[in-house]
Amino acid sequence: MRSILLSAAAVAVLSSSAFAAPAQWAVDTGRSKLGFHVVVNGEKVDGTLPFGAVIAFDPADLAHSSIKATVDMTSAKSGNATRDAMLPLPAWFNAKQFPKAQFTTNSITSKGGDAYEAAGVLSLRGISKPVSLPFTLTINGNMAHAVGEATIQRLDYKIGEGKDFAPPTVALDVKVTVDITATRK
Repeated sequence: MRSILLSAAAVAVLSSSAFAAPAQWAVDTGRSKLGFHVVVNGEKVDGTLPFGAVIAFDPADLAHSSIKATVDMTSAKSGNATRDAMLPLPAWFNAKQFPKAQFTTNSITSKGGDAYEAAGVLSLRGISKPVSLPFTLTINGNMAHAVGEATIQRLDYKIGEGKDFAPPTVALDVKVTVDITATRK
């Protein structure tokens, strides 16, 4: 009986250390930015969206690493008051009905060196689509800095539908950029 208990204890200790959760990271919202970039009437429009994220990341344990980012769609800023007033409306983000968007990873893979790719699902305006976000990451002690970008098709999420917003008036491609600074918890 004693050997069974010792064996069970050994398995429990080995299991818990072998599957320890990756480090949790707190996003520094003052130093981090989620941006969107689209061409409207031939001009590049840049905007930002407030966001938060729950990040569990360890480059040595990508299988258990994850990111869940939540975006506040009610507070998009593009530097133009008229455009900013339009973005929450039903034709665009429909922020009253869908105030939050979310990106949740299914996997994070190494692409060599400091390059990674987060594959996941972007849920926006009640529509969920797969999205891959390539990013670079540097970790210095308890500080991390990640920069990446992905391109989405706005009509996949029913953003800016209608003949008034058809290309070339508003480009179909929207580049989403992330620049995140985080501290290990």
